[in-house]
Amino acid sequence: MSHGCWGPSRVTNMQSATVTTNPQCLHNSLPQPSRLALITIGNSLREDDGIAARLCDALPESALLDVCRFDLGPYTGFLKDCLYGHKAAIIIDSTQNGTAPGTVSIIDLDAMLEREAIINLNSCHGFSLADELRIAKQYGALPEHLIFFGVEVENVDWTENLSTKLKDMLPLLVQDLSHLVKKVAERLKQNA
Repeated sequence: MSHGCWGPSRVTNMQSATVTTNPQCLHNSLPQPSRLALITIGNSLREDDGIAARLCDALPESALLDVCRFDLGPYTGFLKDCLYGHKAAIIIDSTQNGTAPGTVSIIDLDAMLEREAIINLNSCHGFSLADELRIAKQYGALPEHLIFFGVEVENVDWTENLSTKLKDMLPLLVQDLSHLVKKVAERLKQNA
């Protein structure tokens, strides 16, 4: 039986959702971590900075089975709570690293967190995201597998609309993210 989890602002799964009053889900009370957490970061009022939630909103329902979705907006301070109790997580955020708008960066955060050097994600929330990941690691809240899915932005002006470039690329970006989510979810099932 599949159930959903709630993030700070919305339901995370289309299956019979269980409501909680914080960003945690039912998985944080299980003796063993399970499932995949899909975590979006970004401000939907800042044009392309809201790409992460838009991507997840457009994912096919089949990609969201057995996935706990958390939409953090710009509030990375809830990240540790969202990661805890999950076997794997994909963090989706916008990036500003100088590549063409719509360029996808996929980073294995497990390897980056093992280094002593400061993590540089080039995400729009990179500094706070890196700090929150370090805190989660100290508390033992990190899942076994942690992946960053970044999308290069064109503009971050004060508007709720995506730039024309990202709006045009949205179907391809959704396809890329859907493929990654399904691949990670399948790997979790094989290792269960």
